Amino acid sequence: MSKRPKEVYTPEAALIEARINDIKTRIQMIGEKGRFSAGFYSGFVKGFMLGIIVSIVLLTLILLAI
Repeated sequence: MSKRPKEVYTPEAALIEARINDIKTRIQMIGEKGRFSAGFYSGFVKGFMLGIIVSIVLLTLILLAI
C-alpha cells in the first residue's frame, strides 16, 4: 500500500484560496450586519407603533372622561 502524498500548494494556489476565504468571510460579515439592522429597524417600528397606539388609547380615555 502506498501512502497518499501530502498536498503541496503552489504560492499562486495558496493566494487564490486565501482570497476566496477572505471573500467568504466578508460576505458572512455583511449578512450579519444586514440581519442586525433589519432586526433593529423592525424593533424600532414595533416600538413606535406601540407608543402611538398607547397614546391614542390614553388620549381617548382622557377625552371620554371629560
